[in-house]
Amino acid sequence: MMATYKVLVGLDYGKPSKRAEEGDVISDLPAASVSWLLEQNMIELVDSAPSKMKKVITVEESGE
Repeated sequence: MMATYKVLVGLDYGKPSKRAEEGDVISDLPAASVSWLLEQNMIELVDSAPSKMKKVITVEESGE
């Protein structure tokens, strides 16, 4: 799974040309564009890793 990004301003990207509007979450940005789009605050990283179920176990300590 590729990284996903939230679009902060409307932008055209890719070939063939695609359009993403503010608030869209996309994962098909050209790799060469990601760094400068992040630097210009046009996108923000939402998820960079494949989603995996994580199990969290909480153990309460006994005061005995």
